[in-house]
Amino acid sequence: MQISVEKAGNLQRRVTVQVPGEELHAQIEARLRELGKKAKVKGFRPGRVPPKVLRQMYGKSVQQEVVAQTVQASLAQAIEREALRPASNPVLDGEPSLPKGGDLEFTARIEVYPEVDTIDAAALHMKRPQAEVTDVDIDDMLETLRLQRQTWRPVEGKPQPGQQVTIEYTAQTDAGPVPEQGRQRLALVIGESGFDALEQAVSDLQAGEETEVELTFPADYGESGLAGATARVQLTLTGVLESHLPEIDTEFIRSFAVESGAIEDLRDEVRNNLERELKQASTSFMKAQLVERLLELHADLEVPEGMVRDEARNLARHFASSRGQDPQQADPGPFVDGALRRVKAGLLLAELARQNHIMIDGARVRESIETIADTYEQPREVVQMYYGDQRLLGAVENAVLEEQVVDWVLERAKVEHEPMSFKDVISAASAAGKGQ
Repeated sequence: MQISVEKAGNLQRRVTVQVPGEELHAQIEARLRELGKKAKVKGFRPGRVPPKVLRQMYGKSVQQEVVAQTVQASLAQAIEREALRPASNPVLDGEPSLPKGGDLEFTARIEVYPEVDTIDAAALHMKRPQAEVTDVDIDDMLETLRLQRQTWRPVEGKPQPGQQVTIEYTAQTDAGPVPEQGRQRLALVIGESGFDALEQAVSDLQAGEETEVELTFPADYGESGLAGATARVQLTLTGVLESHLPEIDTEFIRSFAVESGAIEDLRDEVRNNLERELKQASTSFMKAQLVERLLELHADLEVPEGMVRDEARNLARHFASSRGQDPQQADPGPFVDGALRRVKAGLLLAELARQNHIMIDGARVRESIETIADTYEQPREVVQMYYGDQRLLGAVENAVLEEQVVDWVLERAKVEHEPMSFKDVISAASAAGKGQ
């Protein structure tokens, strides 16, 4: 087998492979002989089919099969022999075929990972959050739990801040009515919806009253036909409701699987959950810092275009799905910059792991999966599901490996401890996550 590699760009390689025809013809004949042992051909006994008949019946399909397998195997050998690091699957130039009396020759285009200089972790400066869960944090979470179980009761009069209103409406845009038939229903809390113009439109109404106004809908409005649009809206205020919060009593406590019904046990459970959340947020915060440092140091790093295209497509589809739109019709264009950043960050973290021989810790993977599973009613089945689905398992393994990289860097970097509150760490981690 002959191999030649041509550089077609910084990260593009053209690999040409030539395999002697004799080798392939020998494989084809061997396959035909194997077929002849069990082939059922009318007029011939099993194992007695003449080679000429076998070639007429199966020769073309066997040759295609041998060529395809040879291409796959020889490409793998070429990649290993030339020490290439493919970033995606090779793309063949045309359909490889075996000419009569000739050799198999084909060319493949391969996009490779960039070469990254050794990253000196000791030269990195990092801040580690120094925070703990306080009684105030627990009190705040208990209040949040009460809000999650709040009930709404009808009241009379015009809506006041903190009250919930229910609305039915139709909107006329330049593109037509939304919805096309019937009326759309909406519920929002006065002072919390972020849609000030709509809140103002219903502020002087009582339940059952109607009005007509012109509204410009927010760009992120959930109804795709109205997002960012200006429309003439006919709306009816169908209800005004007031919030009622449950008391933290035995029944309330037991509803969170605290069988004792004791407030002390609920507070302990809340503390454990918040401490777990704090640990995860601290890791996310430090990972975001590490990513920023790496991106600053490698601002000119070129990354595989195919990876950026795939990531932009995935981001666009995820965004479209979250808005109830057809993900297959999503435009990846607006997501290219974010995809480039994500791909570059992922490559640099993976490079840190590769350069320093950081391997995935199976025990940490198991612990992470069990932590996820504990949030479900049937944790054992969830664990089995993760280990039975390579996509789910791979996502957890990647996350764990990145955590290991962060831990490894923190042991060597210049680390400054920064006192922070629980809420500050959570907010910082959330903001960092949106920037990734």
